[in-house]
Amino acid sequence: MKPRVIAASLAFIGLSTGDAYAYLDPGTGSILLQAIIATVASSLFVIKMYWYKFRGLLGLNRHSDDDASHDQ
Repeated sequence: MKPRVIAASLAFIGLSTGDAYAYLDPGTGSILLQAIIATVASSLFVIKMYWYKFRGLLGLNRHSDDDASHDQ
């Protein structure tokens, strides 16, 4: 489909809807904030995990003396 047809269809659907009469309680904002924080934290963890794997592939990981003592 052409992008103009899709945009026009979405605009028509958006403008033709009626009132929703929905209720959002005060806890909804807190749940949304918690979801945003959890998404950011998990994304940073995944980036860190793959960064270390990438550095390991390139042989750039540094081993400290503490790591060597645990291997024995």
